[in-house]
Amino acid sequence: MRRRGRHLHYPGLLHQLYKLIRGSETMLVRPAEPFPLVTISCLQADMEWAREVKAALEETWLTLPAELRAHYEAVLRRMPPMIVIEVRRRNACTCLGHCHPRGTESRLARHLRDLSGVQVGELDLAAEAIREWQPAPLAGMAASAAAGPDAAEEFQLFRFRLALLDVLLHELHHLAAPDAREVEVRGQSGKFYEEGLDAFMRQRFGSSYGLRGSV
Repeated sequence: MRRRGRHLHYPGLLHQLYKLIRGSETMLVRPAEPFPLVTISCLQADMEWAREVKAALEETWLTLPAELRAHYEAVLRRMPPMIVIEVRRRNACTCLGHCHPRGTESRLARHLRDLSGVQVGELDLAAEAIREWQPAPLAGMAASAAAGPDAAEEFQLFRFRLALLDVLLHELHHLAAPDAREVEVRGQSGKFYEEGLDAFMRQRFGSSYGLRGSV
C-alpha cells in the first residue's frame, strides 16, 4: 500500500519556487456543513486535479449516507473557519497528503489569515497519486467486475473522488487532533473508504463492495 505519510509536513523551498515560476490558481469552495470554507490552490497546469477535489467536496460528499458522513462530524466541527488545500499531482516523498503544522503554512494561507482575521488550516493532496492508490486491490477488482464494463468509468470516477475525500478527512483528523495515534486515524479513514464504496455498490449495482458477494 502506498504510504499516506506522516501528518506533519514542512513545505519545501523548491516547491514554493516552482509555484512562483509556473504560476498558481485558486478557487473558493463552499462545501455543505459541517465542512469549513475551503480554498483550493494549485499550479495552473493542475486545474483538472483541483476541479476533481472541488467535485468530491461539493457532489460526492453529499451522495454518501448521512450516517457515514456523521462519523466525521466531530472532526469537522473542530476545524478552523477556513482550510487551504494545496493540490499537487504527486509529492516527492510519495505520500498521498500532509497536514501542515502551524507556522509552516504557505504564503497564501498566511495571507488569508491576515486578511480575514480568522484561523486558517492547511494541507496538501497528491491527486494523481491518490487516483492510482489501491488500498485493497482484490476488493477493488471485484467491485470493478461487479460494475461491469459499461459502468467502469462511473465506478472509477466515484472511487477516485471518494479516495480524495478519504485522504482529505484523514489529514483533517490529524489537524483536529494532532496527538491522535496514526493507527486510530487510519482506522477511521479506512472504514470510511470501505463503507463509502459499499454504499455506492449496493445502491448502484445491487452488489456489496469487495469479496463479500452480491446481496
